[in-house]
Amino acid sequence: MKNTRKKIYSLVILFASGLLQAQETFPDDTQDVPVNDYLPLLFMAGIGLAYWLFQKQKLAK
Repeated sequence: MKNTRKKIYSLVILFASGLLQAQETFPDDTQDVPVNDYLPLLFMAGIGLAYWLFQKQKLAK
């Protein structure tokens, strides 16, 4: 009995949360936004910094 109540409550919450979405639908004529040109450079710098910090931490042990 308790197990079926949990399932019913879970389904009600799942469907209610799907109906309560705050985001509106987008119109079809939206324009794409270009990706920032510096984003790959920032990713590479972040990976390099993380590698350097992990190597530094490994040498300290």
